[in-house]
Amino acid sequence: MTSERSIMVRMPGLLALAVALLWLVVGVGSARASFGFLPGAEGFEMSASDHAGAPETQAGSHPYAFTTSFALTSAEFNGRTGPSESLKDLRLDLPAGFTGNPTAATKCLPAQLTSFLEEQSDVPLACPSSSQVGMAKLNIPVFPFPLYTPVYNMATTPDQPAQLGFAILGVGIYVNLGVRTGGDYGLTATLPDTTAALPLLGSSLTLWGVPSDPSHDSQRCIFPELFTGVCEAPQGVGAEQSAPHPSNLPPKPFLSLPTACTGPLTAGVSADSWQQPGIFVSTSFAMPAVEGCGRVPFNPSLSVSPDSSVAGAPTGLSVELRFPQEEAPGGLAEANLKKAVVTLPAGMAVSPSAAGGLGACSEEQVALSDPGAASCPDSSKIGSVEIRTPVLESPLEGSVYLAQQGSNPFGSLLALYLVAEGSGVRIKLPGQISADPVTGQLTTTFDNSPRQPLSDLKLSFFGGPRAALVNPPACGTYTASAVLTPWSGTPPVAETSSFEVSQGCHSAQFAPSFTAGTANNQAGGFSPLSVTFSRGDADQGLGAVKLTTPPGLLGLLKSVALCGEPQASQGTCGQGSLIGHTTVGAGAGSSPFYLGGQVYLTGPYKGAPFGLSIVVPAIAGPFNLGTVVVRAAISVDPATTALTVTSDPLPTILQGIPLQLRTVNVTVDRPGFIFNPTDCEPLALTGTVTSTQDAQAQVSSHFQAANCGVLPFHPVFSVSSLAKTSRNGGAALDVKVSYPSGAQANIHSVAVTLPKQLPARLSTIQQACPEAVFNQNPASCDEGSNIGVGTAVTPILKNPLIGPAYLVSHGGAAFPDIDVVLQGEGITLVLTGHVNISKAGITSASFFAVPDAPIGSFELNLPEGPHSGLSAVGSLCASPLTMPTTITGQNGAVITQTTKIKVTGCTPVKKKHKAKKKHKKHKKAKKRK
Repeated sequence: MTSERSIMVRMPGLLALAVALLWLVVGVGSARASFGFLPGAEGFEMSASDHAGAPETQAGSHPYAFTTSFALTSAEFNGRTGPSESLKDLRLDLPAGFTGNPTAATKCLPAQLTSFLEEQSDVPLACPSSSQVGMAKLNIPVFPFPLYTPVYNMATTPDQPAQLGFAILGVGIYVNLGVRTGGDYGLTATLPDTTAALPLLGSSLTLWGVPSDPSHDSQRCIFPELFTGVCEAPQGVGAEQSAPHPSNLPPKPFLSLPTACTGPLTAGVSADSWQQPGIFVSTSFAMPAVEGCGRVPFNPSLSVSPDSSVAGAPTGLSVELRFPQEEAPGGLAEANLKKAVVTLPAGMAVSPSAAGGLGACSEEQVALSDPGAASCPDSSKIGSVEIRTPVLESPLEGSVYLAQQGSNPFGSLLALYLVAEGSGVRIKLPGQISADPVTGQLTTTFDNSPRQPLSDLKLSFFGGPRAALVNPPACGTYTASAVLTPWSGTPPVAETSSFEVSQGCHSAQFAPSFTAGTANNQAGGFSPLSVTFSRGDADQGLGAVKLTTPPGLLGLLKSVALCGEPQASQGTCGQGSLIGHTTVGAGAGSSPFYLGGQVYLTGPYKGAPFGLSIVVPAIAGPFNLGTVVVRAAISVDPATTALTVTSDPLPTILQGIPLQLRTVNVTVDRPGFIFNPTDCEPLALTGTVTSTQDAQAQVSSHFQAANCGVLPFHPVFSVSSLAKTSRNGGAALDVKVSYPSGAQANIHSVAVTLPKQLPARLSTIQQACPEAVFNQNPASCDEGSNIGVGTAVTPILKNPLIGPAYLVSHGGAAFPDIDVVLQGEGITLVLTGHVNISKAGITSASFFAVPDAPIGSFELNLPEGPHSGLSAVGSLCASPLTMPTTITGQNGAVITQTTKIKVTGCTPVKKKHKAKKKHKKHKKAKKRK
């Protein structure tokens, strides 16, 4: 036998079936009217009220009640009024900033909503009274009066932030609550797929600001009176379910008005019908603006903490903003955060080491305006984000992504995307990062944050060798700051947070390492040259470099097209001037990021005959910081031809990103360009490295060529003079040295002794140029000291080196030296010959330090004239003239010879006389025969 309780359980379902059948009968054959909302407030209206029923307009307050109502157009069906079409979907967009807190009530299960009592059980399955959050009033045309039913806070699936539910006539109706991701992040309530069997003309939904308020107990029951919504206590069956019930929960606000006084609160509603699904009609309504924003509290705090306390080391970083949330029913909600500007302490900057393997997220991938999930690549993930809000039981969790350079909402070099989700809520926020172009100090700005309550926002940037950030370089206390602006319009709040850098505290040091050398050290052979400077994390930064090569380590200049200006400064030199490549390591820690570039040989730079244009495209991971051009001047030692390369200051920061240069390598690898000395004595590449704090370190790397002994040494030495001499004009002498083709050892020294017939001219010696004048500018020497011209042809240069030969007096030396000043293509070389005159008047000259450089030929011409360096004793044609000569190679080979001096212009008188006598003697002998 069916019990009375069972009949009560089944009656709502039977009643719903009866209503549906009645409606279908009434509607058959009727004409369809236009589907939509009634005009004005009659069609859609919202209101927030206080206990007295007056409008509630205090910003951040918790209204006593919030009511939303709508009414659809109707039509006559066989003499009865009903909705023109059956409602299918309804969407209500609440004003931005209006919030609800589902944790203010317990949860009702769907089975509890529609099954009020279970047969053969004394355990009630009805929604608990503590889960009721309001009342719904529905206008169903087959009833003469609206029907009332409780509204419950429903249990949700993991992908839903909140859900409301109510049952009418045994039919469960659910209201899904969500957040408008990608828009203003306001709340949206959706009634999906409303049953077509329920002919709904309109509805009014009233939510309670504080559901547990005892004043709502009169409506808090399982079965309120259907046409009044008031709980009664009838006798008999169902008395318990119809009696008022307390919530038994501590009072906690369920609703909060916006904390921004920005004008009327506008909401919109849209709907479609089962007859025309997907075709939505809409309308809107504006509530009075909230006011009193000055009373809304805003008390944020800031916490910044690196995960490493080592000075100058890569570090992760935690940045946390906290906002106390007032939950007192009579209080005001904490103002929503609108804008956060967080500035890290100076010295904490972007680490170039992070660029290794780093990617970026494009605007298309993050899709800020799309409610769907972001598709940023994992390589662009640089941290995690956790957002706690009082309206959700679980935090929103997600990632911090690096935004694509330029292609972000700010068009900036640096930007972030925060993407967090949970409980069906997804947040996407862009943040702009500005880096001070001089110091690299970072400031991050998030603006127009969602107008939703926020308890805690925590950003955790990854640590490790590839961390995005680096600690300040010195130990001490560092302070981060934040300027936080609320939506309430009250003044921004400034907060600070300090932390200690206490490890790796070292005094300023600078001990860079240096290695250099050629890949193949065969004497005279071509080989790439590599030079590397490096520093440790504890060292001061690399500032500039000055490098001097050993004598004889040179380049075949005539094989390179020198890059001119402005191409050299702009980094646009052609391939014809390319001589090598560079690799630069930047960033702190054990994993610096390496960049490659090219090295070009240029024309004159900063007074030197040659220069370098070192061009590095600063493309690091997803960043393109442009092209870095570092210039260097190349000077040539006039005595040894050793090269000195002096760089301009190395870059330390680009667009606000400190480079933290760790290593610089330059490899000159143009084929057939760099060649080794022909001297196999131990030598060195030396240099001076200057730090960014002007400390200097002297560096040296051993260098030694090999197998010098296998090099041939066959210079050809010849000397000539003119027979014509005079007291006023003196005598002439022309000395030539030439080399056959092919690799040979270069000349190290030449010593010659002139015949007694060619002594030094004392009157010219007396006109020798003082050393000080010569050193300042040889061209300033008196004309009388210029005794000749030197010409050197070298396979290194396209053109010969030519210049005057001067007699130069050096301090207390007994005799002046011969200094030959050779110039060409911007190069100046000075060959110095030490002169000695014996007591017997014999003149000798020794060139002891000839540069280790290849020559095709060298000629020293000492002409006759009023300033000739030599005079003549007697006739130069009287007897053969010779010059004892010793030529020593750079490889130690020695050639000793007696060089014949060819005298041109002699009259061969004696030779003709002998020939004539010989002819007469021959004729006499012929006659005797």
